[in-house]
Amino acid sequence: MSETVDVAIDAGQTGVRVGVVRRGRLVARRDGPGLTYGAESGSAAALDGLTGPWRAVAPDATVGSVCVGLTSVLGGDAGYRALADGLLDRLAAHRVLLGGDVVTAHAGALGMCPGVVLAAGTGAIALGLSADGRCHTVDGGGYLYGDAGGGFWVGRRGLDAALRGYDGRTEPGPLTRRATEVFGDLGRLPERLYPADDRVAQVAGFARHVLELSDSDPVAAAIVDTAAAELAATTAAAGGDDVSWTGRLLQHDGLRERFAAALHARRPSARLHPPAGDGLDGAAALAASTDLGPYVGLLRVVTR
Repeated sequence: MSETVDVAIDAGQTGVRVGVVRRGRLVARRDGPGLTYGAESGSAAALDGLTGPWRAVAPDATVGSVCVGLTSVLGGDAGYRALADGLLDRLAAHRVLLGGDVVTAHAGALGMCPGVVLAAGTGAIALGLSADGRCHTVDGGGYLYGDAGGGFWVGRRGLDAALRGYDGRTEPGPLTRRATEVFGDLGRLPERLYPADDRVAQVAGFARHVLELSDSDPVAAAIVDTAAAELAATTAAAGGDDVSWTGRLLQHDGLRERFAAALHARRPSARLHPPAGDGLDGAAALAASTDLGPYVGLLRVVTR
């Protein structure tokens, strides 16, 4: 009989990461394309996006628990239940835990300890969690009206500045030149982005270029300064003094330093801790745990 393993999944709009977990430790992983699901496609599209990478990494393994950190919504309890049932069936698992990606990010960054974690990738959300399970979530409203300071927010403002230079509202600068290199003819940008299923990920991907240019271009620097202030406001509002972060956005040294300064200005008592792990590590720890502690009210648990 094969050894039973757990499955950790970090399901983002930019990418899906699936990990094989033995005794709480990640031993293998596989990456796949980001999820583009929503209320229209719902759990069926999410299920395909999550199980595809698994078939490539460990299709014949005996599965115990599956923990998924989700970045989007499925349109109600029925959608989440359908996803959980689908995972139980396709992976022949015994237990499925579904939660927001900020929950798995929190567990990874602070090692399942209380405090505040800012998750800043395509979106931006902070979760403050106390030892007795009280929680406070800030932002995470999505690209339509929230996620202030996140990757889409930064990329969107970078493209706005680029297009202003392209059409003559301002002098063209480094952002206009970089956007042309990335997207081609900016006059045809609507034809490229609006019909694309991954348009959110494409816009968020431009954040990397805004960050790169922020050391030399004052327009890009102003966008990054404002993003840092927004992320600090989100984090401070979540409460708590022990703070960590996760997500690709704060891997940029300049943004992280600006964020730290803005956070200390808002909350001088804040203590910043480098993340112990990321969302995939958090999903691994939660999948292997028999005691979910303060996370118990933040996860949907479905068993066979």
